[in-house]
Amino acid sequence: MKRVLIVTGWCLAISSVWVSTAAVAADRFAQRFALELESGAAYYSVTLPAAVYAASQRGDLGDVRVFNGAGEPVPYSLDAPREPSRAPATLRPVRWFPLPSAAPGSTGAPLGVTIAADGSLRATSAPPARAQHDADLIDVARETRGEARVDALVVHVRDDNYQGRVSVESSDDLRNWQPAGEAQLLKVSYNGSTLSQDRIELNGMRARYLRLHWLDGAPYIESIDAQVQTASADNAQRAETQLEWREGIVARAGPKAGEYFFETGGPYPVDRLRLSLPQPNTVAPAVVYSRSGLESAWREVSSATLFRLHNGTVEQSNPSLEMAPDTDRQWRVVVDTRNGGLGSGTLTVAAGWRPATLTFVARGAAPFTLAVGSAAAVSSAVSRTDLLMGASSVAVTARLGGALPVGQEGDAQSPGKDPDAMRRYMLWAALLLAVGSLGAIAWRIARGAQVHAGPQAGGVADDGGGTGGSGGADGAGGSASGVHSGSDAASATANDAGTAGADGQSTGKN
Repeated sequence: MKRVLIVTGWCLAISSVWVSTAAVAADRFAQRFALELESGAAYYSVTLPAAVYAASQRGDLGDVRVFNGAGEPVPYSLDAPREPSRAPATLRPVRWFPLPSAAPGSTGAPLGVTIAADGSLRATSAPPARAQHDADLIDVARETRGEARVDALVVHVRDDNYQGRVSVESSDDLRNWQPAGEAQLLKVSYNGSTLSQDRIELNGMRARYLRLHWLDGAPYIESIDAQVQTASADNAQRAETQLEWREGIVARAGPKAGEYFFETGGPYPVDRLRLSLPQPNTVAPAVVYSRSGLESAWREVSSATLFRLHNGTVEQSNPSLEMAPDTDRQWRVVVDTRNGGLGSGTLTVAAGWRPATLTFVARGAAPFTLAVGSAAAVSSAVSRTDLLMGASSVAVTARLGGALPVGQEGDAQSPGKDPDAMRRYMLWAALLLAVGSLGAIAWRIARGAQVHAGPQAGGVADDGGGTGGSGGADGAGGSASGVHSGSDAASATANDAGTAGADGQSTGKN
């Protein structure tokens, strides 16, 4: 019983060592990045690039840490991207004036239009014939009153089918014109419904007048609206320019027709998708689903009509699909195949998101490193308010440097120094000691079994010898017993013979 208890104790010790070793391994981070600081500020902030998301093993970036030069973790906050505040968009109808053919860069007031004392435009002649109509002049300031920025123009085309490019110019005096962008308009009747792309994005520009120059022929215009945003929309415009994109994602065809699967490769907070169709002149409704893993159910996140239409030199595609931020890694696109689906070829995807911002306290000595990618790590981030504690200093922007070698600990200690080396050595020493002790115990048990086996083997030999004496079995002990038994039998026979002779003599005398 004592040996059993000893063996059980050593088994438990080995199990604890194994678990401890696994825990140490799980606590390591898969990737570390150098943090480059330019001044001696107390707080620093860094926008997390795509490489940090790709290395993270948690959907909430809970495995992100910041270490100083001594390998100590420092306090940090992690601010997830927020939906930018937008003032309600307002569509206001604007007046437009068809213009005869003229070069887009020509100077001077357009023919057939005069400027009133208040700056508004008035027509002085009948509109040109359709063959001569290649531009439209829009009076923006009259409707917006100069108080807001113009996000976009919405051109309502009367034609049932139209596809063409348009260039936009802006001016404040009708003499000096500046390029303001280019767009493609589309209106197609499909399967009893209308597919249209009627927006001309202007990115919140300010201008009194706009001129549309039709590069593929002017359409019949029913009306034009200006989408106006107040000055509070500037933050939303800046947020749009801060988008990160992961492009070139190839979707693989699923087992069912019209089914496509792809993965983003990290917990990116995706809020828009660009789906590029493989073949031109394709129109197909589609539904997009996502899930976090194989054990989760698919959930619908967006739906739209996908298209890619080619007309001469003009090609138009569906705009990006917008959705609430989604950190799921697995995605599924189901396309309506009743009209051929997407045809042959490969569906490619681009995923866009607004990255999170990490703010940390520069406690301790440099260099500082950012670590990410540990399945055992739990988020230790604090709120930005608690981190700053009302400090008047502003967080200075830090830059995330290159990834450190996988074998190099990001705690940034002296070269070649491993902070976990001593612990690993102790664990291995305990493991070797446990194995050696188990070997010694096994040897002692085997030795004791051999000692006990000796007497038991002798007793069996004696029994076998006795049997051998009676039945002629082999063995020295058995032969000796057989000789002894034969002597006894001879003696008994001689005695019997002597007794019989004596009895005979006695009988004769009588």
